[in-house]
Amino acid sequence: MRDEKILIVDDDPAIRRLIWKSLQSTGILIYQTDSVEKTIAINSRVSFDLFLLDISLEHENDGYHLAQLIREENPTVPIVFLSGKSDEKDMINGYEIGADHYITKPFSPALLKAQIVSILDRRNVLREKGIAKPEGDLCSGMFRFDQKRYQFFKNDQPIKLSSKEIMLMRFFMENPDQVFSKEQIYSNVWQDGQFDANTVMVFINHLRNKIEDEPKQARFLKTVWGIGYTFLPEGDAF
Repeated sequence: MRDEKILIVDDDPAIRRLIWKSLQSTGILIYQTDSVEKTIAINSRVSFDLFLLDISLEHENDGYHLAQLIREENPTVPIVFLSGKSDEKDMINGYEIGADHYITKPFSPALLKAQIVSILDRRNVLREKGIAKPEGDLCSGMFRFDQKRYQFFKNDQPIKLSSKEIMLMRFFMENPDQVFSKEQIYSNVWQDGQFDANTVMVFINHLRNKIEDEPKQARFLKTVWGIGYTFLPEGDAF
C-alpha cells in the first residue's frame, strides 16, 4: 500500500472528485484545495510528494504563479499541470514554468492514474538511491551540482532549474563527454516508458538557454548529428 501525499489544486469540484476516485485504490493520500491561498497554507504544514495543478484557478494564470512558488520551496517535487489549454505554446509555457507533465482536459482517469503512479515510483527510486549512496557535489569544469540541495551552479553562480531540468542536468553531470541518443536520455531521466523525442529536444533547449553563453552556438551541451547529445563541461569542440 502506498503512503505518498499528493495535492490536487482545481476550482472544479467535479474534477477533484474524478481524480480522487481514480486514485482511491492506490492508497495515495489525497489532499484537495481550490485556490492559491489555500494551497500555500496547506503546503506550509504538509510535505507533498506531487502536485496536480489546474492552470486557471480564480485568475487566468494562477496555476503558473503557484508552480513558481512551489518551485522556490522545493525544486524537485513533481508538478503535473491539468489544463483545458491544448495549444503547443501553452504546453511549452507550462514546461518552462517548471511542470514535469502537462495533461489536457478532458483526460482519461485511468491514464492519469498510471502517470501519477509512474512519477511517484520514479521519485521513490531516486530517494532510495540517495539513501544507499551518500552524495556530494558533482563538479565538471565550471559547473557544479549540489546533490544534497539539488542546486546547480556555473562559475559558482546559481542557475535556477525546474525539477526535470535538474534531473537532466544531473544525468549529464554524471556522464560528461559521452554521447547519448534521445532514447537513452529519455529512458534515464523520464523512465515512464513512453518515449517522446520532442520532449527531450524542448528540455535540451531550455538547458541551453540557461547554461550557454550563446545558446544558438552551444559549447557545452552539443548536438551530435544523427546520434543525440553530449555534455562537454570544458566547452571543447566536438
